Amino acid sequence: PLTTHGPARVIAMVNQKGGVGKTTSTVSLGAALAGYGRRVLLVDFDPQGALSVSLGINPNELDLTIYNLLTQLDCHVGDVIMSTDVEDLDLLPSNIDLSAAEVQLVSEVGREHALGRAIAPILDEYDVVLIDCAPSLGILTINGLTAANEVLIPLQCETLSHRGVGQLLETID
Repeated sequence: PLTTHGPARVIAMVNQKGGVGKTTSTVSLGAALAGYGRRVLLVDFDPQGALSVSLGINPNELDLTIYNLLTQLDCHVGDVIMSTDVEDLDLLPSNIDLSAAEVQLVSEVGREHALGRAIAPILDEYDVVLIDCAPSLGILTINGLTAANEVLIPLQCETLSHRGVGQLLETID
């Protein structure tokens, strides 16, 4: 256990192929790190909201999500963060509204930094931030990559997954 926390390591969980274990890896790694006394923030950055559902949250019943944080100037990250049943494990939830953010961010200057700007005020409160990215290489995933210091690429051992990793590495470069 740590006696002080922050600044957070920000890690994007990314693969443009779906079904490779991004969400499962994010939840499992987050819970394990919290179990070791780390303060962890999980960011559900997929409009499907699977990370939120995995933590027992119904995305359709949320008043505020990461979508509001990205698109409303009067919304602060502290308004959106939710505690979970796991001590030291918090969540920035998502739902289908996040898919509209892709369209709204397209015309914004510095659109690839929207997530980084949104979470910057709370990075000193956490040891690790894990961003569960959508299975695509769209503007949301680019935001996740830009906000992160590190990237983990969950991968299934099959030909199509390996091919996609090459494309992802080009995007990261």
